[in-house]
Amino acid sequence: MAFLSNLKSVFHALIIFQCLIFSVYLLSAKIRRRGQPLLALFFIAVGLIELGGIFLYYLDLRYLLIADASYLIYFNDPLAFLAAPLLWLFIRSVVDKTSRLRPIHLAHLLPFAFYLLLIIARFRARSPETMRQILETGGPWSRPESLAFNLGYYAQWLAYGAACLGLLRKYRDSLKDYYSSTEPWSLSWLGSLTTAFLVMRTLDAVEFGLWYATGGDTPLVVLYYAAQVLFLVFLTLLFFKALNISPVFQGVVEPVVPKPKYEKTLLPEAQKADYIRKLEQFMEAERPYLDPLISLGDLAGKISVPAHYLSQVLNSHFGMNFFDFINSYRIRESQRLLADTKNGKRTILDVLYEAGFNSKSVFNTAFKKHTGLTPSEFKKSPQAAARRAD
Repeated sequence: MAFLSNLKSVFHALIIFQCLIFSVYLLSAKIRRRGQPLLALFFIAVGLIELGGIFLYYLDLRYLLIADASYLIYFNDPLAFLAAPLLWLFIRSVVDKTSRLRPIHLAHLLPFAFYLLLIIARFRARSPETMRQILETGGPWSRPESLAFNLGYYAQWLAYGAACLGLLRKYRDSLKDYYSSTEPWSLSWLGSLTTAFLVMRTLDAVEFGLWYATGGDTPLVVLYYAAQVLFLVFLTLLFFKALNISPVFQGVVEPVVPKPKYEKTLLPEAQKADYIRKLEQFMEAERPYLDPLISLGDLAGKISVPAHYLSQVLNSHFGMNFFDFINSYRIRESQRLLADTKNGKRTILDVLYEAGFNSKSVFNTAFKKHTGLTPSEFKKSPQAAARRAD
């Protein structure tokens, strides 16, 4: 048992170190990006929660608090209810440029405040001897109380985790109205961070459920270690990404501007037809879709059409967002290149870059969506043969 406690403490210590380093990195960065302090607070909260885990296995450390601040002995328990809201507030600040922290957002801290006040009320007046007995007999809460708090904690993570992923999914969908290539702004690292926490907390919940159901006799320690190792590896990768890829917070600097509402600015049919003509002529003559990073604003500027009107034309006339519209031209170009037998050494990877794509996965998905075939299937299809004949 001592070996297991020491091993758990090693994992706690490593995660604390990672959270500390990452928090310092965030708070000391020369370029302060939107919502960055919230992410730093999130990692600080996670680190303090892990510090409480170390205190759990080394009672001598908790004994030091008994005389003067007994209510701090379980300081990490309330913090467990703080991390998830901080992550949600951070993601919200990133994906919505218009968002601001308001007094109403303090409601997200109510579970944390309730738990903190409960601990203070329960333990502040206890004598050091009583607190020592509580520590030595396994904890401050009865089994029903422990069950209630843990169910609340895991339910909170599930709710906030789902809300975080929902915000990111909505954000990625909005990118397609403005960009032809969404990867640089997709915030995939934030989705991975949220998913890693959800998996970690799910494993924790399964372990707790089995521990509670068996009366604490047969806890599945392997689930605990799996959760800790998973999160430790992820934090390490995220930290090295932050050091080596600039910026790691792509999308934080310039969040997507909410799409203009043009229902009240109806475009006259004659002007709409003129915009469509200018757009189609420019697409055929200049082939701007070959630029992998072209945006709605770029294209609007090139054809001298207000960006919100161009977006309206794409949605109402072509039935596509900007992302799909540009990719439809890229797919046609890639079909032409795939059917071309003059350069037999041209690979599919060569084709996707020549056609304006910068991601193989996006190319394959778009190609399948527009043609019903994979690029490899298309090369062997009658469609490709017909193009060659033409």
